[in-house]
Amino acid sequence: IVERVAALEPRPQMSLTTNGIGLKRTATALKAAGLDRVNVSLDTLRPDVFKTLTRRDRHKDVIEGLYAAREAGLTPVKVNSVLMPGLNDDEAPDLLAWAVEHDYELRFIEQMPLDAQHGWKRDGMITAGDILTSLRTRFDLTEEGSEKRGSAPAERWLVDGGPHVVGVIASVTRPFCSACDRTRLTADGQVRTCLFATEETDLRAALRSEASDEEIARIWKVAMWGKKAGAGLDDPTFVQPDRPMSAIGG
Repeated sequence: IVERVAALEPRPQMSLTTNGIGLKRTATALKAAGLDRVNVSLDTLRPDVFKTLTRRDRHKDVIEGLYAAREAGLTPVKVNSVLMPGLNDDEAPDLLAWAVEHDYELRFIEQMPLDAQHGWKRDGMITAGDILTSLRTRFDLTEEGSEKRGSAPAERWLVDGGPHVVGVIASVTRPFCSACDRTRLTADGQVRTCLFATEETDLRAALRSEASDEEIARIWKVAMWGKKAGAGLDDPTFVQPDRPMSAIGG
């Protein structure tokens, strides 16, 4: 897939979001095929906490995968972390110190209502404000500013004056819907205009009925033009989508 996408004209930028477990053995081949960079999910530096969160004793494999990605040139290597009360909520400064040491770009993501158990609660979640307060106990953070952010989901701060940066994706407490220009195609061929959308647009049926490229593009454009102004997370009537993140695709 990476080789075929890299052969397109104009060539798109390609990044891969992964849990990193198999990255040690695939990083070099992915780079050779044309992959530009990776985002790796890692919520903790503690193997025991990792095992509790993931139900797998594979912390070492993720660490080695991150190293392999950096050595292969899949840079900047971005590390995505979610802090959860009672599990890893005290690890923000340690995670950032480790990321700076190894030249990874760390991004904290507020826990979002996309869990399979539908057990997410706004009360008690670790917010962007909590994360920044924790980081500032050890680091000096200088906000880069909105002009550099563009439509990217992460607010970014220089760490101790730079060059390293840390990002925070505050989908819940600091929504960035007005600047979002993204759509997402699921593995079963559905277009989602928002992670929290309750409706999807079916491309698979059109593809299987041998619709033309122009018709596929039209369907996708209509879906994009109908993108809502906001996700509605701050609305008391907000309804969590049926699909969890694992079904939408990270």
